Amino acid sequence: MTAPDDSEQTLRDVVLANQKVIDALNANLARKTEEIRIIQQTSSELNSTLDLEEILEIILHSMDAVLGFKHAMVLLANADAQNLTLAASRGYENAGVGAEVAVGVGVIGVSAKRQRLMRMGNIQAQMAYLNTVRARMEAAGDDSKLKEVAQLPGLPKVESQIAIPLVVQDRLVGVFAVESEKTNAFNELDELLLSIVANQVASAIDNARLHRATVERSEQLDKAVGELSALNERLEANVAERTAELSRALDDVKQQKELSEALLERMAPPEVIPLMRNNQLVATKLNTSILFADLVGFTEFSAGMEPDEIFARLNHFFSGAGGVITRYRGYVNKTNGDGLMALFGVPEQNQTHPVDAVLAALRLKPELGDEFPLDMRLGINSGLITAGMLGPANKSLYDVLGDAVNLASRMESVGRPGEITISGHTYDLVKPYFEIEPLGELEIKGLGGVAGFEVKGLLPLASDARRVDPTSEFASVAAEVAKEVDQIKRSDLAMIDFLSIQSRDGAINHNEAVAAYAVALLRHLKSSGAALEGLDGLDEAELMRTALLHDVGKHALGGARLNDPAPSEQDREALRRDLQDNTLKVLDQIAVSGLAEPIEALYQFERLKGAEGEYDVRQEILVVADIYDALTAPKVYKGAPWRISGALHELLHLPYCQRTERPVFNAFVDLMKPRDAVFSVRASTKIVFE
Repeated sequence: MTAPDDSEQTLRDVVLANQKVIDALNANLARKTEEIRIIQQTSSELNSTLDLEEILEIILHSMDAVLGFKHAMVLLANADAQNLTLAASRGYENAGVGAEVAVGVGVIGVSAKRQRLMRMGNIQAQMAYLNTVRARMEAAGDDSKLKEVAQLPGLPKVESQIAIPLVVQDRLVGVFAVESEKTNAFNELDELLLSIVANQVASAIDNARLHRATVERSEQLDKAVGELSALNERLEANVAERTAELSRALDDVKQQKELSEALLERMAPPEVIPLMRNNQLVATKLNTSILFADLVGFTEFSAGMEPDEIFARLNHFFSGAGGVITRYRGYVNKTNGDGLMALFGVPEQNQTHPVDAVLAALRLKPELGDEFPLDMRLGINSGLITAGMLGPANKSLYDVLGDAVNLASRMESVGRPGEITISGHTYDLVKPYFEIEPLGELEIKGLGGVAGFEVKGLLPLASDARRVDPTSEFASVAAEVAKEVDQIKRSDLAMIDFLSIQSRDGAINHNEAVAAYAVALLRHLKSSGAALEGLDGLDEAELMRTALLHDVGKHALGGARLNDPAPSEQDREALRRDLQDNTLKVLDQIAVSGLAEPIEALYQFERLKGAEGEYDVRQEILVVADIYDALTAPKVYKGAPWRISGALHELLHLPYCQRTERPVFNAFVDLMKPRDAVFSVRASTKIVFE
């Protein structure tokens, strides 16, 4: 047997050395992965509350249960930032809450003063030396310069300590300290991990203290407003100068209160804050829609990213998703990792929440896809839930519970990437508005087989048999005209979210339908050689823009007014007036006020029901298109829509059409009627002699 030559030995050494490098890299990768998991878990818990005591408990519990640091304490900076007060500790026999440390004294005080992390090892030897010096100075009677040591909790045999300053925008919030009886127990990786966690802790503590101060300030301001208002009422009317001074003071207090409330709104959903401030968040049963959304493949997408980059990317996602959800009158109730849960119709009830939830789901991917090239799984369910404050009295959070929530979560989890999966409950409420495919029975854990459906998109006008008869002349051009209308929206009116406005009363695709009917009717009139004044001069693009914008003022009106099923005549007229005024304001804001005249004529026709006045060809085209779609399209506040034949018959029997022959109305009936349908077009004759 021959001994291995030098080259074989060298190769073996190289392989062994490479294996050690690979093992080290794998260990480092495992540590990085664990860091990301720990940071995500801690951040999620910290972001779930604004209660300071709960935040401190989460921090200390995480240090113990997640990171394995058994002995830790959190000190908060006083208002003057000259002293630190122990707010909470864990792992010590004496909790020591309330003890103070001067900034600049000891490891913790020096860390606060320098706003830098400090790591100490072999502490017992250093303490022995300091005690010896102290004893000698005391024996010599020269102890005037000895500083009093704070009575903080601590390990009798502490050997290692890390003190991490909690800083927000260069402002000291406090200090977070961890101790161990092991010599040199903490390394540079511990420093890095604790520093990242400390950034989240500092922000959470600062937000909690700011929230508490804001609520207290708001209450004080409420009291001040009440006192000033009462005083103002008692003043004599002829004391003008004094009254003016009080009015200015009152305005100043109100302004400060508004600023405080605006700050509070940044920390909680705006729908919840009034109820929270008035202590009205009691458990309430509500009908609502719940949306769950999850980024598919985010773990792989974020592989190799630093933890702070992951946080930044997720915050961008949640911010963008929150904007879309808010636009459709929902709000993000909670986040979990790379997923979120949103509520619609809570805490303020409305009738449009199922449609709002589906529309928001349809918009999430198009609006966030450029920044997040990942598919989403989205699940929606509608049903009865219980909403209110959940948890101990001093640590409760606004939350919702119920089987409807659980089913919404299951709809998301069983869905395929890129799909919107809805339950049968939601399907029954939204099927008039969307293209939906049945998925059959889905096996849901704990529930068995549950009917599921996939939302493909909005129901195209050409496919909507309630509005368009497939044998009509319009049906043959509907798809082409709809594309032209969509192009006008994208090129000229991209600043308006028509779906968000339409969903306020369930009038989905109403503006687009009116525009499509109007331009198709214009072409029909021209092709038939109708001799109508002003017909040849009508511009198709301008006609489509006018039809699209005719009721955009709905964006400023409340859903309760828009969806009132039986308003009084006075309320109906007030709604019509406000809708017209708000629409004209929008026209001014987007610099198309030249379209105001035909839109004002449209509202006048509706107000008078066509019984008075004469209208030009452009106004008649808009009127007939709008009335027809209002009759045939589904809306929340009314029952089943009219049949096409019934709607066309109603148009011909309007008072406006009874006075004389109306070629525009007759042409619209020809355009929209089923192929073999026959309608009588005859103006009534006024009896003069009898």
